[in-house]
Amino acid sequence: MNVTGGPIRVRRAGTVLVAAACSLTALVGCSSEPATSPATAPASAGTATAPAPEYNLTGVPGTVLASEDFGARSTELTATGATLYRFVYESTSGVDGSQTAVSGVAAVPPGIAPAGGWPIVVYGHGTTGVQADCGPTLYPDLLGYQFAVQDFTELGYVTVLPDYQGLGVGGGTHPYLEPRTAGNNMIDAARAAHTALPEVSTRWAAVGLSQGGQAAWAANELASSYGLGLDLVGSVALSPPTDLTPLVRSGMDGTLTDPQKELLPYLLYGAQHVDPSIDPKDYSGSVAEANNELLLTCQGGDTEAKERAVQAMAPDEFAADSIESEQRLLDTIGRYTLPQVRSETPMFVAYGAKDDIVLPQWTREGVERACALGDSIVAQEQPEQGHDVSDEAAMQFLAAVFAGQSVPSTC
Repeated sequence: MNVTGGPIRVRRAGTVLVAAACSLTALVGCSSEPATSPATAPASAGTATAPAPEYNLTGVPGTVLASEDFGARSTELTATGATLYRFVYESTSGVDGSQTAVSGVAAVPPGIAPAGGWPIVVYGHGTTGVQADCGPTLYPDLLGYQFAVQDFTELGYVTVLPDYQGLGVGGGTHPYLEPRTAGNNMIDAARAAHTALPEVSTRWAAVGLSQGGQAAWAANELASSYGLGLDLVGSVALSPPTDLTPLVRSGMDGTLTDPQKELLPYLLYGAQHVDPSIDPKDYSGSVAEANNELLLTCQGGDTEAKERAVQAMAPDEFAADSIESEQRLLDTIGRYTLPQVRSETPMFVAYGAKDDIVLPQWTREGVERACALGDSIVAQEQPEQGHDVSDEAAMQFLAAVFAGQSVPSTC
């Protein structure tokens, strides 16, 4: 069972851009330093502990707060010749507007920067968990996402993989699937790369799968207000959750699929950090409550034990204990629904007709709502795919928007 929407290799649809290596570490001295140094990530991808330093936040989103070399940790990424950094940058909570510290990895291709500077791709990862040690950048293989970083870097993009708020840096909270926070984190990852690295363009694209697809969609909606100073050329949202209220209702009426049952503890955890009056115990049956710690561990942990717990769950394992609790959760999760405002730049959306996590009708309805707002969307339903979809057409879209070509909407 896999609810992550795992990383998939990109198809090289566009012309490979000529690229150049830059130094992030040299510029970090101008920004705030942590009171304590981040812990070194482990040499294996088994477990990790997120550092919990106190950063001197500046109030300026995108400011790089700390940086360290990442290249020695990943043979797959260093083989591309890229220069790699793990860094911490400043962003903004979508829940309360507070400033936060978010970690990420940046990869800069080798060679000479193209005219106008390096274009940027910010790649939003799928679900890895909700706890601080679930940040991909704590692991040498980026929890499998080294392939996405490797492929986009080889295409000639400065590639940034953010962990999202609360993952990768200890001491924070992860409001799982709250889109404004993830969208801000994506935008500020691009902003950090542009401001801290030499010869980097303001032109960027937001790309993501599953949770990252939602983040890329949200970044597109927020770009015209929060993303000032950057030039978003387009976004790619693969299997994005656009409306999670049907998932909550499925928990109430006992129609969740097994992968969705694995997802619900994460969703409840995140909802509590958006609305502290929500108590996950009010929506958890005996199996979910007894296995709460196990169910909240990072993806790739004790998978077999998780599967046994899910198989033991009753159909109505995540039914609310009262009408009031049900409405409280629906109201909170309803605030996550996309679209929320009209997007100003083109978006590619792909989803699988056989997806048993984010059901295809949910994404289809989200696209219809976005089209009604006047969004420019290229939507593709893939008849034979589940949650992991092909990105071949997405890469063609990405090459076109970076080239300044007009992409006809399917709305």
